[in-house]
Amino acid sequence: MECPYCQAALARVAGRCPNCGRKLYEVTEEDFEESALSAGSASEDDGAPIGADGEEPTGIRELAETLESRFVCRRCGNHGGIAKEVAMTGAGLSKLLDVQHRHYLFVSCERCGNVEIYDPEVLLGRKPGMLGTLLDALFGG
Repeated sequence: MECPYCQAALARVAGRCPNCGRKLYEVTEEDFEESALSAGSASEDDGAPIGADGEEPTGIRELAETLESRFVCRRCGNHGGIAKEVAMTGAGLSKLLDVQHRHYLFVSCERCGNVEIYDPEVLLGRKPGMLGTLLDALFGG
């Protein structure tokens, strides 16, 4: 198999190319429909999730909504989930000062309750929740 982005020979690792880190996906019949072909030629997907309106999510709330609408449970195959943001401390000084600067999205299946964890920093390509972290540090969260 060859990565379509960096052309490196690869074995699929956790859904991403181990060389360039971009998201890889299985080819389905939907990829060959005319609407998919015309949409694919207009813009290239760099592996980041997109919202329902075709724009990339800008914040953690928009990302949570996108994950809820696009979630497919790996255990039961149900479509749709419930996303909740969770903030955690790190291992050093942040643990001592109780500064919760690690943000994650937990998405649970609406049918069976299976939970998957997503890192918004990876999905958005930047660190989210900086204002909340600053307020947590100032007021002792």
